[in-house]
Amino acid sequence: MGMFDLTATAGVKEAGKALSAGIHNAKFTSVKFNTITSQNNGKTYNTMQLTLDIDGYGEWNHNFFEPESNERGESQFGQNPSQVEHFMVAVRQILDALDPEIGKKIDTDTVEVKGKHVNIKNLNFNQLVKLIEILTEPYAGKEVEVKLIPQSNGFNAIPGFPARITKTGALGISTRFIGHDLVLNQSEQKKIDAANSARPTNMKQVETGSVEGLAEALGIETNADGEDSDLPF
Repeated sequence: MGMFDLTATAGVKEAGKALSAGIHNAKFTSVKFNTITSQNNGKTYNTMQLTLDIDGYGEWNHNFFEPESNERGESQFGQNPSQVEHFMVAVRQILDALDPEIGKKIDTDTVEVKGKHVNIKNLNFNQLVKLIEILTEPYAGKEVEVKLIPQSNGFNAIPGFPARITKTGALGISTRFIGHDLVLNQSEQKKIDAANSARPTNMKQVETGSVEGLAEALGIETNADGEDSDLPF
């Protein structure tokens, strides 16, 4: 053989790690407003991007899409939460995981930014996500647990339906996906057991659990949106 050139190894990185299902220790990094543009139809979707630093894995993103409906559905078991209710329960779980005092301010309508009261009952999606970003910035590095469950697409992600409707019609929590002392419910454990016993699929796992992880397959790219001109604070 000829000469060996060690510079050929420059920039070589370890193959992407697989992020297993279950409950992981992590550190909170940030919440940001994000947009996802479909290369198939050109439509742009607004999201709230949660970023965590998961032990043994590293930085990981999950996008919560802007809800399109506040109408509850009906099933044989009763009412199902609306998209808005699922999103708002997800937001509240993130806030409670970082500091329950934030939730208390929401409950008493005493949220302030830069010393000014914020009307939390009249925010659009961009404004809401920016407010959550501001409220959570001081907690970067806070230790939390996060729950990841197998999805039908072969990836592990935050449970997509965290809310429930009680028998009295009140909004409740179906599963807690971020916080402390998390537990798997029976349904979640069954999904994990089924995934562990199934044959592995040949899928590239990138940004596991996030929409970005499916970008190549779905023709979707992401970008940050820095437009804050309509923010009231």
